[in-house]
Amino acid sequence: MTSEPIEVEFYSGGRADERPRSVTVAGRKHLIARLLSESLEESDTCDGRRERKPRYRVITEEGLVLELARNREGSWLVSFV
Repeated sequence: MTSEPIEVEFYSGGRADERPRSVTVAGRKHLIARLLSESLEESDTCDGRRERKPRYRVITEEGLVLELARNREGSWLVSFV
């Protein structure tokens, strides 16, 4: 499973980045049909703080199942499941 940088657009309701609406991979926009799961991964940083990184598993309108994860630098990565 490989990961590559992507652009993610979110619906923002009561809180920022509430759920992903679309994903642009290699210049192609994929609309998200359904959110399958979401989680927050917690880890310690080198300066002793806790870092929370969101992760989503989604299905696109074309039927692709994607896993979206934010990396340490704040960019989004996609894995094709």
